[in-house]
Amino acid sequence: MTMTQVLYALEVARCQNVSRAAERLLLSQSALSQQLRRLEQELGYPIFTRTLHGVQLTPEGERFCEQAAGMARTWKEFQANVQKSALGIRKRLRIGMGSRVYSNDLFQQIAQFFEEHEDLDVAFVTEVGLDFISQLRRGTLDLALDRLPDTNIGALEKEFSICPLIREPQCVLLSPDDPRSRRTSISLYELQGCAITSGLEGSAEESTLLETCRRHGITLNRVYRSDGVETSMNLVRSGRCVALGPASFAAYHQVAAVPLTPWTEVCLCFICRRETLKQPEIAMLQRYLQNVCRERGILAESGK
Repeated sequence: MTMTQVLYALEVARCQNVSRAAERLLLSQSALSQQLRRLEQELGYPIFTRTLHGVQLTPEGERFCEQAAGMARTWKEFQANVQKSALGIRKRLRIGMGSRVYSNDLFQQIAQFFEEHEDLDVAFVTEVGLDFISQLRRGTLDLALDRLPDTNIGALEKEFSICPLIREPQCVLLSPDDPRSRRTSISLYELQGCAITSGLEGSAEESTLLETCRRHGITLNRVYRSDGVETSMNLVRSGRCVALGPASFAAYHQVAAVPLTPWTEVCLCFICRRETLKQPEIAMLQRYLQNVCRERGILAESGK
């Protein structure tokens, strides 16, 4: 019996579902089931009974979990104390954060995570239009919370761990006084000849916008470029231009958001290099944010 197996069993008991526990533990369901079988074989009795809706503790399993819970608390305290005292070293994380983190009200939960983990130092990088993919490759960022670029998604998935958090409609952002703000949808082709706002020249945001316009044969009247989201939204609110952005920008920036047609979705993702996800603090933060989104009923489904 290993401590890892004990912690796995406790997580399954909390979730009452092997699939859900595997997701929280960042394991495949088959791998978790195999560890549970090994533990039960070594104990000589079943911990769980399988049902149509998940699992339930057996009487022996209830006694096992009661005793294991105290041991798990002691183990976590031991880990925390060892990590804090190890040569006084504090792990430092650099996190690239897109504006969707704020418009979806995730930042306070992220800050709370680091308040609860005093052994971690954090630097938030919020530069608008930052090419976070290049920064992740160079190792100057540990992870990014942002949308993916519109191109080469398949190649990125081979190199990076990409965990969807929040999926929402992509919209045309307008002044609330714009007559189009009362519509239920707007086609990209209706932006022909419009003024639009974007990131600075060479930024990932500008590149995505120009590629979208090129792909759809759209010619813009003017592009206002800015390195600040608030400046761009001021331009939109004043009616001088429109922007493309997620639905959550509407309430947060006090603009109107009309969904694009055909329907398009953008997804706020937890992105890091695959080898980086092996670091306990990175995996722990990912699980934490998944749980936050799940509890709020907004967690994006993978593979959509």
